[in-house]
Amino acid sequence: MLGVVLWSDKDAGKAVIWCEDQGKLAYVTGEQADICADMALQACDLVSFSLKMSSKLRFAENLTIVEENSHKGLKESLQAETAAKPAPDSEPILDQGAEIIPFRAKERPRRSAQPLAAQVGA
Repeated sequence: MLGVVLWSDKDAGKAVIWCEDQGKLAYVTGEQADICADMALQACDLVSFSLKMSSKLRFAENLTIVEENSHKGLKESLQAETAAKPAPDSEPILDQGAEIIPFRAKERPRRSAQPLAAQVGA
């Protein structure tokens, strides 16, 4: 799989990778830490790796740098995109043309108003 390094800490040997499949982020830790430090992995590097799942998290293994600093404007683009979104306490903005479908619970047969003992024939 290919991905772009969003954040890395060479001293700790850790990194976070945005994956091409747009799924959850992949983390570099543990056994891969030495490899990460040796590679001088930096934010904006395009990397190739394999995924390992553990405790519902994705971890990158067998890392190789495909191209250094290939996505150098990514940090600024993500920051601009985040700044353009409304603050969590503000009203959400709906896209024009969006259709809001109300949630309606399924009709269930109503229970009798009789006491439970009367319902089971006691």
